[in-house]
Amino acid sequence: MSDFNINSTLNHIAQEYFDKKCEQTAWTKARRENYALYWEKSIGNKKVRDIRQIHIDTVKTQMMKKGHSKQSENGVSPRTVKKTLVQVLKPILEYAKANKIIDDLPTFDVPKQTRQKKIVNDAGTKLATLYQTTMSLYAEDPFYRALFLFALYGRRWNEIRTLQWSDIDYLNGTYTIRAENNKINMTQTYELASPIAEALSVIKDDNRGLIFKSPTTGRELYPPKRQLAKLKEAANIPELTMHYFRHILVSAMGELGTATTVLSASLGHVNLDTVNNFYLSANHIKASKEANIMIDKLTHK
Repeated sequence: MSDFNINSTLNHIAQEYFDKKCEQTAWTKARRENYALYWEKSIGNKKVRDIRQIHIDTVKTQMMKKGHSKQSENGVSPRTVKKTLVQVLKPILEYAKANKIIDDLPTFDVPKQTRQKKIVNDAGTKLATLYQTTMSLYAEDPFYRALFLFALYGRRWNEIRTLQWSDIDYLNGTYTIRAENNKINMTQTYELASPIAEALSVIKDDNRGLIFKSPTTGRELYPPKRQLAKLKEAANIPELTMHYFRHILVSAMGELGTATTVLSASLGHVNLDTVNNFYLSANHIKASKEANIMIDKLTHK
């Protein structure tokens, strides 16, 4: 039984919520990290019953003035503010209310979002350039060749870094992203594109555990900032990030008139609106096969 009482702090409630209410997935891990970043030290030691609207608004204002990284030193985005309020703090306080620790919830006013589609001009050329640059720059390094090819074919960074050799099915030409490692908490299987399969086949490894493990620690790899910097310079795409690969891919395929159902499924979405709104019920294997054909046409034209 929980030892919740009227003197329980926000940190106590948060720990109980994440441990007992949430499935232990990558999504939960990300929300834990978000909580630690913005709430743990700011108001985490306050008794939940003593937290007022002004305390939440103060943290929100501080976030909008200054973030925790170089990219957000002038303030985090409205999207991040909304995420930490609605996806992190709100469910924790709802958990406190469900356990009779507080009677009411504060309001969760969020700044108006201005997120727009990222427009990628001449996306087909950029995709081809990225592919050719990756293949030449890492011709003798199949580890990073495979890593960046996975990104080019639409995989998120978290999906790439958590891939294990057991997720690769050479016989059927597929690979699987496990539910705990993707954003929508659903196991998804995709066609394994031949350039990726070739690179994987020559990586010097014992083929156990993680594919892209750190060469020094043997654990999950940190974002490959140095290698990404080399690739963006060689390809002359200064705006390139691990996530921007996906924007280039979907824009390039959209230029060819690819159906949004295929775009959505190839990226791993199940909600068609996500692609319609921000990138441009899904059969991921079928869609990835169609997408891979399109990518092959674009990268070898």
